Amino acid sequence: MVVDIMTEMVLAIAFLAMAYAVNDLYSATEDSVLRGQRATLMGALLCAALMQTLLIVTARLHAPGVAPLLRGVSALCLLALPVVFWPVARRLRAGQARVLNRRLALRAQRAEAAMLEARSWLAMAEQAGHVGHWRLSVPGQRLSWSDEMFRIHGLWHEHYHPRLDSALAALHPLDGARVGALLREIMAKGGEFDATAKLRRPDGEIRAVSLRAQALRDRFGEVEAVQGVMVDITEARRPEVRPHAHAAQEEGGVDSVTGLPGRKPFDATLGYEFKRAVRSHKPLGLVLIEIDQFARYAARHGRKAADARLRRVAEAVSAVPRRTGDIVARYGKTEIAVLLPLADAPGAECVARQIAEAVRALALSDDGREGGMLTLSCGAAAFAGPDDLYNPLELTRRAGKALADARLFGGDQVVRYREDALAGEA
Repeated sequence: MVVDIMTEMVLAIAFLAMAYAVNDLYSATEDSVLRGQRATLMGALLCAALMQTLLIVTARLHAPGVAPLLRGVSALCLLALPVVFWPVARRLRAGQARVLNRRLALRAQRAEAAMLEARSWLAMAEQAGHVGHWRLSVPGQRLSWSDEMFRIHGLWHEHYHPRLDSALAALHPLDGARVGALLREIMAKGGEFDATAKLRRPDGEIRAVSLRAQALRDRFGEVEAVQGVMVDITEARRPEVRPHAHAAQEEGGVDSVTGLPGRKPFDATLGYEFKRAVRSHKPLGLVLIEIDQFARYAARHGRKAADARLRRVAEAVSAVPRRTGDIVARYGKTEIAVLLPLADAPGAECVARQIAEAVRALALSDDGREGGMLTLSCGAAAFAGPDDLYNPLELTRRAGKALADARLFGGDQVVRYREDALAGEA
């Protein structure tokens, strides 16, 4: 008997506590989150609590006929609770309760519409002012860009996922190193920076940009991200970015020394072939070539002799690729680039070895080399698909990294870029 009384008392207290919780939930919202269900819930809970209290009294008065009736009413109240609570439970998704009040739902819809409109205005303002914004998360170095950032870089959403290393590689080498150092500094210490740089787009166009960045800290004071903007100031600084006479000759249509296409048409062709490779899911190979210790040879024998030697090498290199669509161009002052559509990484490496053998067969003397013969350093890389890389500039960066490794090994080397080298570098 005592156990029954204690059980009924516990149930009565539980119902009262639930009624208080529902009332507190109602008063805590701006305009009745439960609104229509509040009266029903409160009535059911208070009736159940009252029935349980009467059960205790009847048990005390020993009225056996009344007790079953009251227990039946209490059971009906208990059965009504799931039916009433079901609309609430049905709106629980992933630990978040959806707003049940229609007014609040309309406010949420208006707020979302206002946010989308604000984003649209921001995108229009960025496009009009040539201002893009970006964010770099510090722990994983995940980089995100706005639409205008892609337009400034001349890239496409579907073909390129922003990465810090390739974004820095798109800048002039000195500017990329400087911006990278500034980023590392504020990621470690916080703060902000302003910098200007020159940006080379995949089509070869040079853009002048201004970068502004600031560090964001979490509640513990640690730097959690770096956010900033990039402003295209090319038109404002047009006299400064116009190439001078000999640069125009090097980057123009045809190089006067080698007779090969220059850097600008090569970049345009690279952008076109890269987009075609992405669409067709075909590989695209690239080989960068440099005469070993060419600067020393030019210093000892003069510019005319060096140009004649470079011309002989360019002719030998041009004779190696046999397929239609292969492009040989002068990439820099001392580099020659060979673009190989449909060639994968082993194929690009094979062509690089053939080029090295062809130049070695010329038997050109070079008293600056240990063997007394002119040799080449070659770096080979290839695009294997969108899952591999999303930017033609990343392809040239990889080939340049392989060429740098070939020089590091002493020259007269053919090195193919490997993904583990990138992982080791990072």
